Amino acid sequence: MRNFSLRATGLAILIAMLWAVPASAHAVLVGTNPRDGASLATAPHTITLTFNENIGTPAFIAVQSPDGKKVTTSKATPVDHKISATVADVDKRGRYAISYRVVSADGHPVEGTFHYTVTTGKTVKQVADSAGTSFVHRHSGHFFWGILAAAVAIALLLAPLRRRDDAHDA
Repeated sequence: MRNFSLRATGLAILIAMLWAVPASAHAVLVGTNPRDGASLATAPHTITLTFNENIGTPAFIAVQSPDGKKVTTSKATPVDHKISATVADVDKRGRYAISYRVVSADGHPVEGTFHYTVTTGKTVKQVADSAGTSFVHRHSGHFFWGILAAAVAIALLLAPLRRRDDAHDA
């Protein structure tokens, strides 16, 4: 019976490891135009994002003005590893937030936000950027599943020891 438990535990661990095969790397943002943190005299007419691999559709680019209002943009156009959108003319001074969401070559969505500042134009009341979430918040689901998987693995590894102790006490 003990050999069966060890084999079953080993098989369960093997299945778990095979099920968790390494995923293809997701697309990573490697460049922006305007660049992240840039200070510009006038707002750009085009936003272009460059990734380390080809991206697919759906793909979105959204621009938020310093006063929190959405800036009109064209439909985002992905071509190979770049995506771009034209931006409506704006004349507001302050920090703009550009949020994006694209699909990696492996089919997983990738999203993020970067900023640029325009130094001329009308002064508007600045609003706080709500897009800036913490690493832990963005990956809370991953942490949950990782902790759950670790708990199951520990339970499977300790189960034969528990049975052996129970048999020894009897």
